[in-house]
Amino acid sequence: MATLNNAPYSDEQITSFVDLLNNDLPDHRDNRGKIHSLTFVIAGFVLATLIGRQKLSSIHRFMVGRADWLGKLTQTDAPKPISRAHLPRLLDGLDWIALNGLIERCFCVRVQCDGEKQWAAVDGKALRGTLDAGEKQNLILAVAHDAREVLAQARQCGDKSSEIPEVRTLLKDSGLEKQKVSLDAHHFNPITTAQIHQAGGIYLTQAKENQPVFLQQCQALRSKSQALAEEVEHEKAHGRVTTRRAQMFPLAPVTLDPRWKDSGLSALIVVERETFEVAKQKTTFETSYYVSNMVPVPSDAKPVVKELAQAIRRHWGVESNNWIRDVTFGEDSVKTKAGNQAQVMGLLRGLAIELIRKTSPKNFKAAIEKCTDTPGYLESMLLRVKFL
Repeated sequence: MATLNNAPYSDEQITSFVDLLNNDLPDHRDNRGKIHSLTFVIAGFVLATLIGRQKLSSIHRFMVGRADWLGKLTQTDAPKPISRAHLPRLLDGLDWIALNGLIERCFCVRVQCDGEKQWAAVDGKALRGTLDAGEKQNLILAVAHDAREVLAQARQCGDKSSEIPEVRTLLKDSGLEKQKVSLDAHHFNPITTAQIHQAGGIYLTQAKENQPVFLQQCQALRSKSQALAEEVEHEKAHGRVTTRRAQMFPLAPVTLDPRWKDSGLSALIVVERETFEVAKQKTTFETSYYVSNMVPVPSDAKPVVKELAQAIRRHWGVESNNWIRDVTFGEDSVKTKAGNQAQVMGLLRGLAIELIRKTSPKNFKAAIEKCTDTPGYLESMLLRVKFL
């Protein structure tokens, strides 16, 4: 079995992320264009993001205004500040795959083949600031349910459907196909579910209108069968009182289409949500359907439905990450002209978020303000997480 190790690499393997940039990041520029240090620009971008700079012009002003300080931190020389016009071109020319590999080596939790399987949520994040004339740019993130740390990430260009094969590749390359994986309804298809099941992993995915026949079968099963077990949760937060009732049914009575034969479909989880908004004195109801290859044992079904109900809630850790990127870091408002530039900026913005997350912040906005107001704290934090 596999587990996630919270110590990415040993002290002997990595001294700092900046050292990795200096030694291992390929530089594909012509020698005539190597005026500006890639390490300086990458580190400057991340530090600017950490203090709340979002748009490229603001990040550029930070690099120019703090050039001496950044040079000392990164131990690089900056003969002259990079121009505003050249900065996006330099970012667009960076090797995204190599840069992502260095980030994963230094900061991402690794998947190892020992211990208990852990839950991870996989979802895509659209980079909406890229120009409409080009292909749509997206990041695909795999996030741990508990710590909400990024375990692996990939990039994807094109429409939503092209995300499906990229997720399969991510699951295989990262080893997450052998873990417990939650996915949204977009990835509920027989190839993806069979891949995880045949690799020995567990999947949990929502069933919606994109699989209309199967959804109707689930609805019929719920109306005619008695649940093996159920889990009820109550929550009061943000002016709302929410009651969630998760019921689990075995899928054995359902005659499945042959294309699902390698997916190991075993359990249906029906979640009913009742939400009461205190201010509006309004109650709403919602019913959702989820499926898994986790086998429900009638004599011991309670722990299974509890685990799956918790996994359904925690899947939205990915959505929480996306909300932080959009609202706190203003990702959707950042306009870019080139696809690779958008992907590189999204990757570095995500790195800044992960650096803050490693400090266990209660509030991301407050963490940004602390980095802005206290340069000494920012430096010590970057040393502590081995960025510097």
